Amino acid sequence: MDWKKIYPRRKEKNTRARFHDRTGIAKHREWRGLKDTWYDYTQWAVNLGIMAQFVAKSPIRIVRGMLEYRWMSAYLGSLHWIDKSMEGLRGPALRVAHIHMHAIMRGSTDHIANMMKGDRRFGPTKAADKQVLLEQAMSTEITAGFPNVTPLSMEAFQGLLGCYMDQNLPTFYLDIMEHYGLPSDSCRLSATSTGVAINDDYPQNGACLIVNNMPCDSSTMNSQLIERRFRIPSMPACLPIRWEDPKTDAYALTQMKAVIKFIEENTGETFDPEAFLSRMEKHNQEVRTEMEQWEYMRTPYTPFGMTLVNLFHVFFYTFSGGKLPYVQTAQKKALAIAQKAFAEKINCFPKTRHRLLIYGGPGCYNFHFPTWLYNCWGLLTIAQMDNMEGNVLIDTSSVDAALVGVAHNYEHSIMRRHLTGGYQHLFECWQDAQRFCCDMILMYDDITCKGAMGLAGMINDQCKEHPEIHLMWVSNDMFDHRTISRNDMRHQVNQYMTAVMQEEPLDASLMDYDDDEGW
Repeated sequence: MDWKKIYPRRKEKNTRARFHDRTGIAKHREWRGLKDTWYDYTQWAVNLGIMAQFVAKSPIRIVRGMLEYRWMSAYLGSLHWIDKSMEGLRGPALRVAHIHMHAIMRGSTDHIANMMKGDRRFGPTKAADKQVLLEQAMSTEITAGFPNVTPLSMEAFQGLLGCYMDQNLPTFYLDIMEHYGLPSDSCRLSATSTGVAINDDYPQNGACLIVNNMPCDSSTMNSQLIERRFRIPSMPACLPIRWEDPKTDAYALTQMKAVIKFIEENTGETFDPEAFLSRMEKHNQEVRTEMEQWEYMRTPYTPFGMTLVNLFHVFFYTFSGGKLPYVQTAQKKALAIAQKAFAEKINCFPKTRHRLLIYGGPGCYNFHFPTWLYNCWGLLTIAQMDNMEGNVLIDTSSVDAALVGVAHNYEHSIMRRHLTGGYQHLFECWQDAQRFCCDMILMYDDITCKGAMGLAGMINDQCKEHPEIHLMWVSNDMFDHRTISRNDMRHQVNQYMTAVMQEEPLDASLMDYDDDEGW
């Protein structure tokens, strides 16, 4: 397909003038034309309403949480973060982004409210006795057979999501971890989680804790140190690392049943097979809708792209798994917009020069990097590596079959599938680029992920077999902007686009600017 005919060339002028120097803070709202500007403002007000509802759920405990936990302060910048996520969007793309954002905001605020309600640090609470903490890369499906149990992510809000809001949040915890004497070259996600634990900044939630066996040195260290600082029972869900062999399913089933027994013993609840299978059907509905969305992402008339389409997938994988009805509602609304845009042949991203697939561990302190890629260079991010993970259709013919499906979903989870589940899965980038009709791959070089670093040479070698796809490497330090700043990441793209692609930017004002003092 000739993308140049569909995506006409266009340039913008000095959009950087809207921002204060040395920050990413805008002086005024983006003008998108009367219709889209008014729509954007009304949806921004909806987010204010969601935040007000959040505080109303448990005002005293939430205020105490703001005063107690350093990481809570990062979420004061959430409205700024939302605006940054929408930069450059118009029409159907803007509407899909807001639909996704409302679901993310609602689910995230509900989750934090439940954490505060069950925090024993603020006094006795019965809510904690029916909460189960899940470590990174574990979604909620394993608790689906316990309708009265509330699953909580142990560390997502203290590190990952907080880093999206404030690039300076994780560096505090990273320094604590290193001062404790732990290696400074370990995975930043695990290192930040460990720093939070050492600083005693996790809420005192839960009847029990389930950790996983992510097979890297940082994750092993992380789990051991965190467990010492929780005052609740814990167990590892030891799932197969090399899961391609069906012979591993018997072991995975044994582990899933062990986790269920552990939850029963610590919450006093009994596993309900009917409730479990019912939830798995809803999980399958979410996955099927996601796969239908992919069909529209293959076309030039897609409203799915840039930053939030990936975050929405990660959100419903981690927090829903069929549990949150408004996730399916948001999916259907977004799909209806995509169907209309396709039928009317609407070019939702008119600045596009190249369709981009992003793979590898991202610089989380530069969450809006895909937004900049589009607005500066016309590189439209169609999908990211996380979009391909956790999309397992679960067999609901029996409880055992469904439990094996849950195990497979964990094995295909964020990071685990591509970075620790067998090196060959990282090479799926070429297939995924072809699936979404992308002519360019941006491969993140996370300098603390030893597994991915070891495969860089092999990925470069495979470029010879795919001359139709351009490969661009961008280094980052995942959670630590002090090593490789956001502007350093932008410079790498600028050099590639000018020297290799021989192209000029859409907006030269976005090429080089210092936003190190911004959130």
